[in-house]
Amino acid sequence: MKKFFIILLLVISSFGFSQNYVGLYVNDFKNIIGDSVAETELLNYAQTNGFTYLILYNLTYIHNNIFPIDNVTSSLPLANFIENAKTNYGILQVAAVGEKNQSFDKIKVYNSFYPSNPEKRFDVFNLEFEYWNNTSTQPGGYYCTTYLQPNGFSCDEAGAFDFYDDQLIMMFSYGSENNILAETYIGYVNQTQAEIITQNTHRILVHYYRQSDVYNNGDSIYQYPSSQPDRINMLALGNMVTIMPIFSARPNHMYNWLLAPNPLSKPYDTWQNGQNGFNSQTGTWVSNVSLDGYVWYRYSDLLDISQQLSVPNQSVEQAFVSYNSNTKTIQFYNFQPENEVKIYSLNGQEITHFKIKNNQPLHTFSNGIYIVQVVSEKTSITQKIVVR
Repeated sequence: MKKFFIILLLVISSFGFSQNYVGLYVNDFKNIIGDSVAETELLNYAQTNGFTYLILYNLTYIHNNIFPIDNVTSSLPLANFIENAKTNYGILQVAAVGEKNQSFDKIKVYNSFYPSNPEKRFDVFNLEFEYWNNTSTQPGGYYCTTYLQPNGFSCDEAGAFDFYDDQLIMMFSYGSENNILAETYIGYVNQTQAEIITQNTHRILVHYYRQSDVYNNGDSIYQYPSSQPDRINMLALGNMVTIMPIFSARPNHMYNWLLAPNPLSKPYDTWQNGQNGFNSQTGTWVSNVSLDGYVWYRYSDLLDISQQLSVPNQSVEQAFVSYNSNTKTIQFYNFQPENEVKIYSLNGQEITHFKIKNNQPLHTFSNGIYIVQVVSEKTSITQKIVVR
C-alpha cells in the first residue's frame, strides 16, 4: 500500500497537479553521503524545517571518486540514504542534478536496480545549464570549452541554448516514458526560449535571488528581475506549465534576512500574496500555471543560519559532554552538579532542561542531532550530540 501511494504521488506530480513540495538544494553532498552523522544532520534539518524534496549535487563526482553509482553493490550507501529519507524523514521526491542528458545515464542504471522499490529511486532529473551566463558561454568560458566547442555549437547564448534544448528534449523523452520528472532551472529567458523550455519539461524552477522578500516600494519578490518581462507570463503564454520559485540563502542574497530572523516560508507567501505578487496577476496565461511549492538554495548556508539561530547566548563550542548509546545517557565533564542543562533541536526549540546532577537519560529521544547547552554563573557553552 505504501509503495502504491508513492507511485501515485509521482504520477500526479507528472501531470502538473500541485503538491506544494518544499525543495532543498543539497550542495557538497559528496561530503555527506556515507557519513552517518552528516546524513542524519541533513535529514534532521530537512524534516525539522518542512523540506519534502531534496535536489542532490555532486553525483558525478561521487560516481568517479567515491563509489560507482551504476553498480548495485557499491551504490548501497546512496540507496540506503534515499530510502531512509523517504521512509523516516518525510521526503517525497529526490532529484539528481546534471549539466547534460548524459549526466543521468548512471542514474538510469541505478534506478533499474529497484524497479519495485520507489523509496530507493530518484524521482526527478534536474538539468542545470545556465545558457544565459555570458561568462560561461563566451570563448574560453567553462560551457564553451566543455560542451559547446566539442559539439559544434557557437560560444554565445544562441549556441548555448541550442545545446541546452537538445539536452532537454532527450531528458524529457526519457522521463515521460519512465515516470521521471524532467525538471530544469532558469534565471533569464526570452519569449522564444520560454516556449521551447515549457514544451520540453515537466517542471520549471525559476530563481528569485534577492536580499529580501519585498522591494523598497513594497512590491513582492515576484517582480524580480525588473530588467525583463515577467518570466512566468512568458512560460505560460499558450502553454501549461508547473512552476517552483527558488529563493537563495547565499550571503549576497537572503542570508542576513533569514538571520533577522524571518521564516523560510515567508518569501513564498510574499511571492504569491504580496503587493503585485503572483496572485494579483491577470490574463489568460495565469490559468495555465500550476504551482508545485518552492525551493531553497542552498543547504550549507541554511544550516549555518540555523546553527546561529539555534541557541541563545552561544559561546565557542568545546568538548564537554559525551553520549553513551548503551545506557542512553549523557556524561558531563568539569561542571558542578548545580549547573543547568538545556537541550535544543536543530531549529532552536527547547526540548528539556535539568540539572547536571540528574544525569538525564535520553532513551525517549528520537534518533537525530541535538544541541546541549550548559549554563553556569559566568557563561554558557554548547555542543552537538548525536542520539542513535
